[in-house]
Amino acid sequence: LLLIKMGEVDEAKEMLHKMEENPSSMANHVRGSIFLTLGNLAVSDGDIDEAMEYFDHALDEADDDDVSALVYTKRSIAMAQLDIRQYDTAISTLEDVLEDISYSDADGKSVNLLKAEIWNSLARVYRKRGDLQQAIDFARLALQTYKTDLGEKNPITLRNLTNLQLLLLEEAEELEDYDDAKSVTDVAKYELEDTLNAFESLDYPWTYLLDIATLKINMGLLAVWEGKHKKARKLVSQLEEIELPLEHSLVHRIAFLEERLEELEKTGGIRDADVEESQERSSRKSKGGRQRSSRKSKRR
Repeated sequence: LLLIKMGEVDEAKEMLHKMEENPSSMANHVRGSIFLTLGNLAVSDGDIDEAMEYFDHALDEADDDDVSALVYTKRSIAMAQLDIRQYDTAISTLEDVLEDISYSDADGKSVNLLKAEIWNSLARVYRKRGDLQQAIDFARLALQTYKTDLGEKNPITLRNLTNLQLLLLEEAEELEDYDDAKSVTDVAKYELEDTLNAFESLDYPWTYLLDIATLKINMGLLAVWEGKHKKARKLVSQLEEIELPLEHSLVHRIAFLEERLEELEKTGGIRDADVEESQERSSRKSKGGRQRSSRKSKRR
């Protein structure tokens, strides 16, 4: 796992395959974790069929009373199904996991956290399926559990708070009424700012650079939406100071933010929506003026 985190994926695979070929001295849960890791790596490579084979092996190795192993393996199966857009199948898999948890003898904090992970996964699937409200509901369930069992300043809680705010921002984008959308974005903005401050105040904040970068990107996009180009430019400058691998997904998101910001700056800090609204007002005034002129002509 350390090799994978360091980016040495091929070396990690080679080591895992060697361990897979010599299973005699390993406990079931160790073999299961090897198969689970190989399955997740296969998903990353886009080989879903191979991944499913590894996941099946992982399930075979899991003891019936090992709830954690069953949950994590089935969750990985659901995420693989999500990758190939089998949304209903993924939802069914995750619902089965929740049922497995409810029927187990385990209880307490560890079980609550397992449920929260599955609710988070359901939020991801429903979002991809286009059911934003369901995604928000499950994200809220997960967040409340993390707040209760881990505390409000725990990094996992903070990440989930961020995820919920992003879902709410997506919801705001779909609202036709600007005032309704702004009321949602205002709340999200303050939550994101508080979350950023919380991450930066943690011990060893450099270990949370990806979280901090994600927050600043989303705050930048929100500033663009609000027409605040100076604030967005300041956030982009801060992001440029964070070193990220060129292939990292956040690099592409930063590039997207810069594109949106450049478009805003060309209009002098006026959002497209504001331009359209101004044009509509001018059009209404023009029509009203023509109508009044027409009525005066008729009276004459």
